[in-house]
Amino acid sequence: MASGELDTGTISEAALRELHEGQPGPATIALLQQMGRQCTRSARTNFPPPEGYTYWSDDAVDHLLADMFDREDHENPGQEHKWLLNCYLRATDGASLERLLLTTIENFLKDQAKGTLRGQLRRRLQTLFEADDRFEPVEGDRWSLADEPVRIWQGDLTELERAALDVRGVEITRWNHAGKTPRETREALLTVAEAILTSARGAVRAEDLARVLQQRFRMLNEPSFVSFDDQLDQPDEVAAVDVDVRARELFALLSPEERRLVPLLGERSRWKEALGTGRARAGVMGDALIELLRLATVDDADHDRVVLALVELCGGLDDPG
Repeated sequence: MASGELDTGTISEAALRELHEGQPGPATIALLQQMGRQCTRSARTNFPPPEGYTYWSDDAVDHLLADMFDREDHENPGQEHKWLLNCYLRATDGASLERLLLTTIENFLKDQAKGTLRGQLRRRLQTLFEADDRFEPVEGDRWSLADEPVRIWQGDLTELERAALDVRGVEITRWNHAGKTPRETREALLTVAEAILTSARGAVRAEDLARVLQQRFRMLNEPSFVSFDDQLDQPDEVAAVDVDVRARELFALLSPEERRLVPLLGERSRWKEALGTGRARAGVMGDALIELLRLATVDDADHDRVVLALVELCGGLDDPG
């Protein structure tokens, strides 16, 4: 270690003190840079560097961190730095702050990768739609079915997600980033897109179509995302933090009735008793909750672990005796 250079633990503890005082300073910046390098240079990840860079240089990592602070937060305008504050508030010590920052940086890179793939998918859809007379462009970068009256769809995106999931027996096994779309892939995209627009009964934004199709076919597997087990002393805790955060986010969305029902979703006969309501209403609520959880976790590589963590938050599985 060079003279005057702080080790990681010292940096993270110093960063915690700066954040506690509400004044992120040199230690916070140094920790962010170190976590950014660790995340992007792992031999077991292949996140692409920012545009204009051919590899993850120190400048490329600084660019990434700047993008994280510049990212627009539509729900909290002017609070783009809030992710750093959230990491600080959830941290219990320097080591946990490091893990939270790594998870946050990884999630940001995932979002960027999804956005890049979604842009490719939008361009691919436009080419396919233009060559198929079932689809018709509508002003405002929207598409509708050619035989539908022109009206703008303004519904809930979950309605379109359900319509896409209802199309059975259609999957994508090949996805090329350049060149002609494979026939099976083309047919799968067009079949599900037609079902989405049929459900919408109107013109849907190209961005929304791409988002729903991307989710339907789980086209979120590139690049590969792995844990930092080659660089952290406690690798399992990184994944555990991510799973726990996702489970708590879902928990916050559920009503008290839904929380009671979560541990019993595999036991339909107990829904009525758990909810204290009629069998028909209990069935509707249970089925709707199953669908909600499926849609909410379709993007999660660890979706089974997220659901299990949610079950524990809701009281855990019990023995009906």
